[in-house]
This record gives sequence, structure tokens and C-alpha cells, in this order.
Amino acid sequence: MTNSITRNSVLILGATGRTGLEILYQLSKHNSKPDIHAFVRDTTKLSPSDRALFKSIVKGDARSSYDIKQAIDETNASVVVIAVGNGDNVAKSDIRTTNAHAVVAVLDQPQYSHIHAVVISSNGAGPTKIKVGLGIGTMIAYHLRHVLRDHTGQEAALVPIMDRTVLLRPTALTDKEPTGKPVYFGDKDKPPTINISRTDVAAVVAVEICDGTSDGGKIINLTNAK
Repeated sequence: MTNSITRNSVLILGATGRTGLEILYQLSKHNSKPDIHAFVRDTTKLSPSDRALFKSIVKGDARSSYDIKQAIDETNASVVVIAVGNGDNVAKSDIRTTNAHAVVAVLDQPQYSHIHAVVISSNGAGPTKIKVGLGIGTMIAYHLRHVLRDHTGQEAALVPIMDRTVLLRPTALTDKEPTGKPVYFGDKDKPPTINISRTDVAAVVAVEICDGTSDGGKIINLTNAK
């Protein structure tokens, strides 16, 4: 059994959010044409045009390992994309951490050992810090402290399956026009900018999944150029 990412069936958790939808658009444009499935709590949040791009839409609770297992079985997923969150809400939440525990409870079972994960975390989570001059980074980190704490919990929960997980830590996500040229940086480096187009992040996700560029165990810090 190979440990490289297979491209057949992709299940997106958090498919109604802006990042989840952008990942849908980028995957649907890829030449490999993977089957893309949505896992959502509220199916009414998907527009008719977005619904048309999904092979199937599965309703469920992102906190429930039972619901996630059912969705994986139903879609025969080979890749699970985790793009869950609370949108622009920076209040205290554990959705990312709880969801990661639920996903691992499923994927850590022997019959699911072939399934890979691609996860959207954040710069400032885990061992990284938001680095901006004049103390601005500290101010931003304080404003986002609950979100970053939740992402850090998410990353810790994913450790048992990290060998088949690609973890992306983008700087602040924006809806600006993509550059098509994301900049990659190390955990301890200061990025050249503090934000990145959501579309650029989604394009990297599509490449990681469809071009089979990684076997997992990979962390990608990325931002846009100046």
C-alpha cells in the first residue's frame, strides 16, 4: 500500500465557509477532476452553483466522529480536507480542536490508514509566532488569542496521523485577488507580508492533493509577496 496522496475522492469539512468553498473551486478546476464531497451542518448555506460542483453533500456535525466516519464511508474519501472554523468570529471556541480529535478517532483506525488529511491551520499556531515590527505582531496575536489557541489544540490533536497530514499555516486570509506566487517561510522566520489571498492558499491545497507532491508529515507556512 502506497503512502502517497491519492486523488480520487476528496471530502471537505467546513465546505460552506469561504476557505472551504475556495478549495472546492480550485479542486474543480484541476485537470485530474477529483470527486469532491461536502460535509456540512447546514446544506441550505450552499448556493445552487456550488452544489453543482460537489459530487455529493453529506449533512453532519463536525464535532462527531460518528458523523465523520459515516461521511468517509459514504464518499469513499481518500483525502479529508479540514477547513472548519468560525469565520471572522474571534471569540473563544474549541471547534477546530474538537473536530481534529473527531477526525483522528476515525482515521487512526486500521481500515482508514490509507486516508490522508490536508488541514488549514494558521500562522501563530503551534510553535510559530506572528512576527510584525513595533510590537504589532503581539497585538494581533492577543486579538486572535482564542483562535490561535484553538488552532494549536487542533495541531496537537493531529499528531497521531501527522505522517499522512499536510498542515498549512497561512498568514491572515483575505479575499483579495490571488498572486499565484505564494511565499513559503520557516517556523521562526518573519514573513514578508502579514496576509495571503484565500485563493492562493486553496490553490496550494489543490496541488498538494491532485499532483501528489507530498506523502504527508509536511507543514507549510505561507504568505503573499510584498
